[in-house]
Amino acid sequence: MSDVLFKPHEGAQTKALQSDGLFECCFGGSRGGGKTMVGLAWLIDYTSNPKFRGLVIRRNADDLADWISRAKEFYPYARVVGKPAEVRFPSGAVIRCGHLNSEDSYTKYQGHEYQKILIEEATQIPSEQSYLKLISSCRSTVDGLIPKVMLNCNPGGKGHVWVKRRFVDVGEHNKAYKDPVTGRYRMYIPATIYDNPTLMEKDPHYVHYLEGLPEPLRSAWLLGDWNIFTGQYFTEWNPRVHIISVEDAEKIGYNKYNNTHYMGIDWGYANPFSALWCQVTDDKIVFVDDELYGTERHPAEWGELMKATNRGRDINLVLGDPSMWARNPMAWNSPETTAYTDSSIADCLSDYLPSLMKANNSRVNGWSNMARLMHYTDDSIPSFYIIEDRCPNLVRTIPEMIRDEKNPEDIDTTLEDHAVDSCRYMLSHIIAPHKPKPKKSYMQRQIDTLVWEEKTVNNDWSYNWGES
Repeated sequence: MSDVLFKPHEGAQTKALQSDGLFECCFGGSRGGGKTMVGLAWLIDYTSNPKFRGLVIRRNADDLADWISRAKEFYPYARVVGKPAEVRFPSGAVIRCGHLNSEDSYTKYQGHEYQKILIEEATQIPSEQSYLKLISSCRSTVDGLIPKVMLNCNPGGKGHVWVKRRFVDVGEHNKAYKDPVTGRYRMYIPATIYDNPTLMEKDPHYVHYLEGLPEPLRSAWLLGDWNIFTGQYFTEWNPRVHIISVEDAEKIGYNKYNNTHYMGIDWGYANPFSALWCQVTDDKIVFVDDELYGTERHPAEWGELMKATNRGRDINLVLGDPSMWARNPMAWNSPETTAYTDSSIADCLSDYLPSLMKANNSRVNGWSNMARLMHYTDDSIPSFYIIEDRCPNLVRTIPEMIRDEKNPEDIDTTLEDHAVDSCRYMLSHIIAPHKPKPKKSYMQRQIDTLVWEEKTVNNDWSYNWGES
């Protein structure tokens, strides 16, 4: 028994190591659940095959060095050589090591074949797309070696939302989920420090440290609660409050004849282009009600699409990404020609959007303004709504925004922030009210509806809606 380096505890650790039939296994939750040791043990069963090639990914070089140090203890019969490091086994099996220090890190392994890929601290991967690029190398032409991916993580970090969506939220708790497109199975196996009695016995002070943390860290780090998102920028965001049907929106001012209409544009070609539409009531309630989003279209193409999406709306002001005013020799006037021009992207778009002007590009003030518009209480409503099913990319990315580690007042610019950028531009001329509006009683809403219907029938618009 003295040669036993690791024996999994009953429960989460054992379940993770017996996860046959899964292509992806996401193991973790709280801190101290034994994630690294489980990952090291998970790789062992393939190392007797000389053709086995594994890949271990950590966030940066320092984290990778820590994993290599533990691997030397865990695999005493193996040699660690090279830079980047490789763990070489007597059988000829090899585990390669890498870290995610640049955008190229997610594609540099494409074309390789790894039968097992272990990704540590997966919530540091900013997007699901980057993760999918990474695991595209997990495949097998070796008999008996079934391709598998294991990732471990804690709640929080840049990738919190996509990990939660891909693993935690799908299927029934503690049961495998079959992807409807690939047919492959994936599963989230939750683990807390209470599933690791070895750590609790040897370092009880660490348990007490986690138990004594303030919220929301305590829920995330001790209990592995994925509904707690430390670092999230728009903590005011609540889809059950801010996403609203047309019918409910009309009760609080949507589609009134005297609303002001705005657009916001964030330019992108290889990166996503985003355009949003909204209307604003006299008392500064914002309804975002249309979206365009995509890549690799030239200005004239986007101009035609935006013109069509306007659907006859009288846009009072279009606020654009200030970078669009830079002279750009690659800004084609027409998608049918590759002739160069010294026109800016804004010059090209102004043919379709005559009210186009530069937005205020103060990021911190813009984000703060968005957050204030979203703010609400038990007794008051927010000043920011999104009409349901109209703006999927804005709805998807708002909760994914986290604070920049170096400047917590700003959003991390490495995230997919194109939709929220276009929203920030659009709202740059709409200053949030100091206090959210009080909720109206059911009776008052009924009276407002009757007044609206009467004015519509009689075509009498002398009524001052701002005082309703």
